[in-house]
Amino acid sequence: MLPTRRRRSIIPPRKALWGALLWSAVISTYAETNPFYLGTNVSLAHDSNVFRLPRAIADTSYSAGLSAGFDQPIGRQRVYARGSLSETRFEDMNQLDHTSYGINAGLDWETVGNLSGALSFAGSEGLFNYGGTNTEQATARNIETRSETVARIKYGAAALLAVEASLGHRTLRYSDAAYRSNGLTQDAVGLGFFFRPSNALRLGAGLRIAQGRFEGPARDFDRRDIDLTGQWFATGLSTLDGRLSLGRQESKGGGSALDFSGATGQLIWTYRPTGKLQIKTSLSRDSGAESGFLKVEDSQTGSAGDTSRITNALLLNAAYALSPKIRVDAGFRANHRSLVSGAFEGSDSLRSALLGVTYEPLRNVALSCHVSRETRSASGSLSFGYGASSATCTAEIKLQ
Repeated sequence: MLPTRRRRSIIPPRKALWGALLWSAVISTYAETNPFYLGTNVSLAHDSNVFRLPRAIADTSYSAGLSAGFDQPIGRQRVYARGSLSETRFEDMNQLDHTSYGINAGLDWETVGNLSGALSFAGSEGLFNYGGTNTEQATARNIETRSETVARIKYGAAALLAVEASLGHRTLRYSDAAYRSNGLTQDAVGLGFFFRPSNALRLGAGLRIAQGRFEGPARDFDRRDIDLTGQWFATGLSTLDGRLSLGRQESKGGGSALDFSGATGQLIWTYRPTGKLQIKTSLSRDSGAESGFLKVEDSQTGSAGDTSRITNALLLNAAYALSPKIRVDAGFRANHRSLVSGAFEGSDSLRSALLGVTYEPLRNVALSCHVSRETRSASGSLSFGYGASSATCTAEIKLQ
């Protein structure tokens, strides 16, 4: 059932904007001498298919937000935190109005010897991305909340040989009952060994063990991976990062549809041919939650609750500085997923492209506009196709 469209007068959240501007003015006196920053932003967006359905429903939204953070070295240690808060209003489908936030904080530490480590937390809450990996044709308001905590300790950070242990905890929750069974809690432990034969090459091998618990019945799993990693600084302009994992995922409670055994991995090539141009290419093959759980502090480009059996993905991003004040960004993403549910199998393919321009007339002011196009095709009954176009313009003021 499609949502009721209700026209109403739109008043952008001006109080939040003016309050943020006042706050910026108060601290501007200290901005040049401390590690803190504070920002405000307003944006206008139009989407031709908000719910990413075969039958498109368009709408326009307005947002106003605040951002703040700091990055402070303390001797050998480093403490940092970044946070954002935003209020979004829709012109027609006001049932989607929401408040979103994001936070990323952590501590990097090291001792006089070869011992070092890091503790980090990232969390976000916002409107669910109805496209990407979603296969439910739903139009209800759905708020997605996710978090990730990681602790690492390493011995021999700058030495020829090093060993690293890590612990991780992830959570994923949905407010809409139709998606609630995709809520996930995942714990992982890892142990890795690293070898640096030269300044240009770093090799590693490790073991990773994870347990996942879904909110839905009979979907919990155990996963084990042996990871082989490498980082090669081929030249001063080119860097290759790679991971090859030999793993096995086994479902508990008799649900074997998403069981997996085989090779997964990722290869990332970063190339900087000039001081103005950077190109980043990524090829990946992974399964389920590993391919869908994005960095939680980033804006959503695909929903995190991916329950595909296998996802093959290509990402290509480029950034070019036309001048000291103007930057052009372009991106392309292609995903192909293998889907399974009980006795049913299928697949879908996602293609998306983005083009944007950012103009910084002053050091603390940025104006940007981005346009994007996203299409998906499907085979079988487990997914569906759609097409969507969107455009967003944002103005931001940041004092640091």
